[in-house]
Amino acid sequence: MQTCPHLLYIVHTFHNLTQIEVFFHGYKGKIWRGKWRWMLEVLQQRPKLEHLAIHQEIENNLMENVGIYETNWEDPQIVPHCLSSQLKTCLFRDFRGRKNEIQFAKYVMQNSKAFCTMTIHSVCSIDLNGKYQMLQKLAMCGRACKLIFD
Repeated sequence: MQTCPHLLYIVHTFHNLTQIEVFFHGYKGKIWRGKWRWMLEVLQQRPKLEHLAIHQEIENNLMENVGIYETNWEDPQIVPHCLSSQLKTCLFRDFRGRKNEIQFAKYVMQNSKAFCTMTIHSVCSIDLNGKYQMLQKLAMCGRACKLIFD
């Protein structure tokens, strides 16, 4: 497995965008190391965002060792405006419970002041014990939102 080379991804500001759907795909056996940092930049540049959907369509064979390719998560110093005042729903599909996925989901839940619902759909290949462990990690974070997990 390879990681995508570090490329500069320019994130443009869309002041009036209220919903966005993001798809992360494995591409020719490669994964994207900085996707969660990029995702924070996306949130920063959409101040009126109310609805966020994240889909991770990565082949299972790419996911076996993906944890060793992830960059370490660090909470940003500035909370994106949409989190502190606008975001109402966040949908996460094909959640695998990787460390950075959990940290990103916790960050969104902890910093969303207008937040109503975080819906997380885990991948079908994870057994019940694995799903229970993911749910425990997510439920431990302090939050003012509703968590729906399956």
